[in-house]
Amino acid sequence: MPGYPLTENALTRRDRLVGVVGLRNLLANVAVGVLAGLAVAHLRLKLGLPGHKILIWMTPVIIARLLAKHPVGTTSGALSAGCVSVGLGGNFAGDILFLPLVGMAGLVLDAAVACADRLRTPAWLLIPLMGLAGMVAGIICVAKRLSVPIVHSHVVFGLSGLPARTVSYALFGLAAGLVGTTLAVLAQKSAPKGNHPTSAPHAT
Repeated sequence: MPGYPLTENALTRRDRLVGVVGLRNLLANVAVGVLAGLAVAHLRLKLGLPGHKILIWMTPVIIARLLAKHPVGTTSGALSAGCVSVGLGGNFAGDILFLPLVGMAGLVLDAAVACADRLRTPAWLLIPLMGLAGMVAGIICVAKRLSVPIVHSHVVFGLSGLPARTVSYALFGLAAGLVGTTLAVLAQKSAPKGNHPTSAPHAT
């Protein structure tokens, strides 16, 4: 019971453990974001469609969020990826003034995971849920490209201009959400018992 020395010591040790695990998991998400930012700055998929770099940064950030289970994992990962990319001359985040929009996209993904955790959503439902969240996050990222003139008008499902760009971003966000969540679920299922990626205390 609270008030007893042994109980207070146990609670203090638990709080310290949760704090250490939370910091470790947050740093893991930031590290993945840094690597994703490096990949965005240097990799060229040459898909020729707007928003294709979402696959490069959002997919690993989602995987890290689901495995490390930090409540702001995708937000911190997305912002770190954006900062690194901008610092290296990459254009995934556009101008530095648009970085908050990248963070907002991360918040949408974090909120989706938090909602799934509260509802104890099974894996088969988590995957499409994160796909939809990735789609919303992708659409948010379109706003940071509005200041960039459309030089090459792509055609997506018969659409061109801004509608085509929006649909393309949404589809790549959907793909990143589906792929990232599927890979995270498979990693969790293949982890040995007792060393499960989600067995650490939640950092709330």
